[in-house]
Amino acid sequence: MPSVAQLSKTILVVGEVQAIHDDLTRMSQRHTIKYIPNNSRQQIIKDIKRIAQETRVDILFFMDGSLKSKPIDEEVFAPLLPHLSLVSGIGCGFDHMAVDYLERNQVFYSNTPKAVSFPTATTASMLILQTLRAASQAELGIRRGGWRDGLTPTPDTREVVVGILGMGTIGKLVCQQVQAFGMQVIYHNRRPLPREEEFGAQYVSFEELLQYSDVISIHCPLTPQSRHLFSDDTFSKMRKGMFLVNTSRGSVIDEEALVRAMESKIISRVGLDVFEKEPSVHPYLMKSERATLLPHWGTSTTRTVVDAEKEGLANIAAFLATGTPNTPVNNPFNE
Repeated sequence: MPSVAQLSKTILVVGEVQAIHDDLTRMSQRHTIKYIPNNSRQQIIKDIKRIAQETRVDILFFMDGSLKSKPIDEEVFAPLLPHLSLVSGIGCGFDHMAVDYLERNQVFYSNTPKAVSFPTATTASMLILQTLRAASQAELGIRRGGWRDGLTPTPDTREVVVGILGMGTIGKLVCQQVQAFGMQVIYHNRRPLPREEEFGAQYVSFEELLQYSDVISIHCPLTPQSRHLFSDDTFSKMRKGMFLVNTSRGSVIDEEALVRAMESKIISRVGLDVFEKEPSVHPYLMKSERATLLPHWGTSTTRTVVDAEKEGLANIAAFLATGTPNTPVNNPFNE
């Protein structure tokens, strides 16, 4: 790992800063900080090229909501090479980021998994409860003046098994939260966790997760291996009447297959905060009273904004001090 010289670096901040103005001011006493406001993708790329012609940029810092036209790829990064050494992003997911391209060019990408974990977990737990208790169907019915028309008794949380796919930081929080409602938890990871990190949950295979869960809550990242992990084949291995919650990435689920599973009643109800073609939502899901839908809203709390910006800046500070960010997604110097 090459050492980071204790010289002034140039940090380019893309997007609107909301919570760390003072922190950036303090950092600017030693390092040069330049800013690009939120704009269209092409305008931001033009601004990056202009700044790259004026000075070398060592670190790129994306604020939340910047460059909404994804992906963030070679077109964005190439003007800053070969000097660019770190890209610090906001949020946990990184499927929108050309991480492999950065790694090939010896550039770190770091994310902010800690800041978004708790609100994402509480959103998942909320959706689990809403989905199990048919909350959307009940609310729509009462708004129409139908009172309890069409409603039937729902599962009692004390008799429900929650299957968590991906027992990382978020999955562990969901595990503890749903246990407070009397639910039992099983989980699947690539490998079992140490017993002290399971919080009473039981490790099972993916096939057992499909077979024994009453509700599955998805918390795995989107990778080539997990894309459309929930497909016609997957749904065919489930028993009828299951519940599905997703707060990770929409494309982990093949939405066309999900609709077929809902039509055949394999999936009784769903709770979704993410979708395959955001911001578009499948017409069936939009019309179905058996679907509780949120607009990728899980991390949108006032505290998350502060925590995420501070965590992103902490990655930069750690990189400046040690040559490695606190939460790197890749390892560009792995030999």
